[in-house]
Amino acid sequence: MMQSLRGALPYRLRQFMNGLRAEVSAAEQELVATYLPPAAYALFQQMPADAQRHSLNVLATIQAAGVADADLAVAALLHDVGKVAAAHAGHPLNLWWRGPLVLLELGAPWLLRRLAAPNPRGGWRYLLHVHLEHPSIGAAWAEQAGCSPLACWLIGHHQDRPAPVASSQALTLLHALQKADDRH
Repeated sequence: MMQSLRGALPYRLRQFMNGLRAEVSAAEQELVATYLPPAAYALFQQMPADAQRHSLNVLATIQAAGVADADLAVAALLHDVGKVAAAHAGHPLNLWWRGPLVLLELGAPWLLRRLAAPNPRGGWRYLLHVHLEHPSIGAAWAEQAGCSPLACWLIGHHQDRPAPVASSQALTLLHALQKADDRH
């Protein structure tokens, strides 16, 4: 996300408050199931309600912009699924962590990288690792769940700025995903 620390604080506070009230309806769950293979839908269901709501909002923004692509829809729904890895290790990357971590990443990215530990037994330090590496974790999970190579690539690169070298189609979809993600 391309924001200053000062500009990010009010945005993150609003995002936190919206996350506390987040809900996903049964109809929305049914909609998600139409986009995702069954194993990928199971991944989506592991995400907390606020993360599911965020993903649905990203998808809605993409669709409202008139971008209709099945791989992009999958990526919108699963771009943050890798964050669930922290919960699997007993340290959920919940609302209380996410906002401060993003602010730390904006203000002292070197410190965040220094403190992060890739070992799942690393406690809160593993949580920092997951925050940083969730795109690659999510892309690997999406691949195992039967998602297309392009959807996995989009998930794996959704935070890359500048964008990696890729086809014009992939870059167009990536920019649409990043723009919608930045909005929510």
